[in-house]
Amino acid sequence: MNLEVLWRQLAGIGAEHLVLSMDGGIHADSLAVGEIDSSAYRIHYEIDCDSDWQVRGVRVEDLLSHKVVSMVRENDGRWSDEEGSILPALDGCTDVDIMITPFTNTLPICRLSLRAGEAREIAVVYVGLPGLVVSRFEQRYTCLSLNENGGTYKYESLKSGFTADLLVDTDGLVVDYPNIFVMDAKRRS
Repeated sequence: MNLEVLWRQLAGIGAEHLVLSMDGGIHADSLAVGEIDSSAYRIHYEIDCDSDWQVRGVRVEDLLSHKVVSMVRENDGRWSDEEGSILPALDGCTDVDIMITPFTNTLPICRLSLRAGEAREIAVVYVGLPGLVVSRFEQRYTCLSLNENGGTYKYESLKSGFTADLLVDTDGLVVDYPNIFVMDAKRRS
């Protein structure tokens, strides 16, 4: 099964087109374009997960500066770069959070399968803009409610204190990230 999703950026100007393939494993291929703090961005990323939403690899390319960040999550949970060098600062990170997309919230939401009222703290590989700066971030996800249309999850950045209640559909994809992103279209093929 394939899904195509379009999100519109509400904070500033921007849009994202995601193609999500779920045939045995999960492969996300996306292009996000827009502006943050008066600086344009054009980012292509790919994320590979196994069928349980365990991230196995990520590649993020800034199409304006031509900088690329590519990492693999080894079987023992450690991360390595494109040359195979282990990245110890990312030990314990289970997911990836790319600043300019709501899709990366789907990774822990689907992987954790939280029930209403449950919460879990996780460490993620955070890819920030500008410059595709990679760092470790601590986050918490709390399942506030589940229903036939999806659910609501509270996202918390434990470092900054930022929180948002994310409305997701039955595929775990963000429909509304208040004041930041909104899903404009979704199609199955």
